[in-house]
Amino acid sequence: MPKFVQSSIDEVLRRCDLPEIASSYMQLRRNGTDFVGLCPFHREKTPSFHISADKQLFYCFGCGSGGNLIDFIKKIENLDFVDTIRFLAERSGVTLEEEVYSPEVQKKHDERERIYKMNKLAAKKYVANLPGEDAKHAQEYAKGRGLTRDIITKYGIGFAKESWSDMCDYLRENVFENDEIVTAGLAVRNEKGHVYDKFRNRLMFPVIDVRGNVIAFSGRALDDSPAKYMNSPETPVFHKGDNLFGLNVAKQYGIKDGLILVEGNMDAVSLNTFGFPNAVAGLGTALTENQASLLKRYSSMVYVCYDGDEAGQKAAAKAIDILSAAGVKLKVLSYTGAKDPDEFLRKKGVESFKAVMASALTATEYKIMKVRQSYNLVSSQDKADFIDKAAEILAENPNPVEREIYIKRIAKETDISVASIAAQVNKIIHSKNRKEFKKAEREAKTVPGMPQKTPRAGVMPQAASTASYKTERMLLNLMFFSNPAFRVAKAELTPEEFSTDTHRALFEAMLSFKSEGESCDASLFFSTLPDELKTYAADILYKEYIGDAVVAIKDNIGKIKKQKLTERINQLAAEGRLSEINELIKKENERRNNRD
Repeated sequence: MPKFVQSSIDEVLRRCDLPEIASSYMQLRRNGTDFVGLCPFHREKTPSFHISADKQLFYCFGCGSGGNLIDFIKKIENLDFVDTIRFLAERSGVTLEEEVYSPEVQKKHDERERIYKMNKLAAKKYVANLPGEDAKHAQEYAKGRGLTRDIITKYGIGFAKESWSDMCDYLRENVFENDEIVTAGLAVRNEKGHVYDKFRNRLMFPVIDVRGNVIAFSGRALDDSPAKYMNSPETPVFHKGDNLFGLNVAKQYGIKDGLILVEGNMDAVSLNTFGFPNAVAGLGTALTENQASLLKRYSSMVYVCYDGDEAGQKAAAKAIDILSAAGVKLKVLSYTGAKDPDEFLRKKGVESFKAVMASALTATEYKIMKVRQSYNLVSSQDKADFIDKAAEILAENPNPVEREIYIKRIAKETDISVASIAAQVNKIIHSKNRKEFKKAEREAKTVPGMPQKTPRAGVMPQAASTASYKTERMLLNLMFFSNPAFRVAKAELTPEEFSTDTHRALFEAMLSFKSEGESCDASLFFSTLPDELKTYAADILYKEYIGDAVVAIKDNIGKIKKQKLTERINQLAAEGRLSEINELIKKENERRNNRD
């Protein structure tokens, strides 16, 4: 992946105006020096999304999203950092300068670029094959599955001829070597060293990433081949567990309508033909954590719609657990009378599928329903066993309101009191919490000095008192926007004197950023921050403090040092080290006298 010289990124930010660009995505109204509008990143009725034209920062007081122009475009266009910079550079007319790679890194970069080029040529070749005379059976199959010309074009569907060398010959004509073709996964080398086409007599589906690169292929057999689907192997540009088929098409619908997760490529394509373009599919493996993270990035809701057979339901159960662990909001489609969503749509139509989506179950509801099918609730023993299993499922749900709703439903169905079921659920939760607490205790003893996690923006870290938390936030704001205040903070404070890892990290980032020229450009500063700090920094830097910054920062430094001194004195007093206490007080008095 290319890495751009920081000066190029800085120039992009200088030429672009956040309010101007944001206004092309949303309605903004001026409010003093700010611009205000309804947040594009979460649903709200009252505007809480603010843009500072002076600072070139945005911050939503509703959902906590914040950052500079790059962060805004990344989020609203669903782009990664590199493509965001390219997007803005093209818009602002900046020629980007890339950093020079080491020979080893350059070699890997060149290899990836060659594979991208090869895959693009291969995709065009497969598309060109489909209308041919020798592709009649592929054309008939596509027609039988309802694939329109528009759908075929949208997904880049093509045909691999029943030939051992059609693709290899074509790529060699385009100056690619056999070793490269094999590395790209488009050919196979046998034991005798002969290279031949990997995909033969198959309807071909290119796997395209969200940046538009063809990274792999999936071929659907058109004969009695035992392998119904054949996917590209792992390559330098393709890792099955990191990508999803159809996301390049579906991503634009994900935030508004959610994404429908299905098992196979044909299911995703078929859903699109019936008017559901927000469908995506796995790539021949069980859902992975990386795929779950990808779904979370592009969707407001994931609808799990796997096949209705036993294998499909087992895969659905695993997918639900992975999605839940990743914090993905999800629902599960439950349908009967068809083996997969494609067949369901053909048999029962679009309106029936919409009804299935409207009645989709939450993860908890789905799990309880599946458990319920294994028990006869007329039997007292089955009823007790069912409640035990259901209680385990409910204990996994972190939302107490939802737990209460499900407990009341189960109580009504089983004629067991709400109190009894709730007691069983709470017992499991208590036992689980005890185990986790003991595990955390053991880890804390074996890993001394483990850093605390970065808190969400606007949430006070547990390690800090309310006073020191507010003091440090104000100090960080003052030292960034006032260079005289910055010099005072730089001379008198050390990172260790801050009460949280987040404040320490921001302090160090500011020292580094302002080390040359003492820039107060918040937008440029944000381009140097890691993603985990940006939202927190936006919450701190968006605020305005009126008054003498130097006087205010000296006051805040005094409060921070007093807090640290008090903590140290209390520690020494508990240990009976009075002489050290006197020495500390003496040094602090000298520091104050020298400063004044």
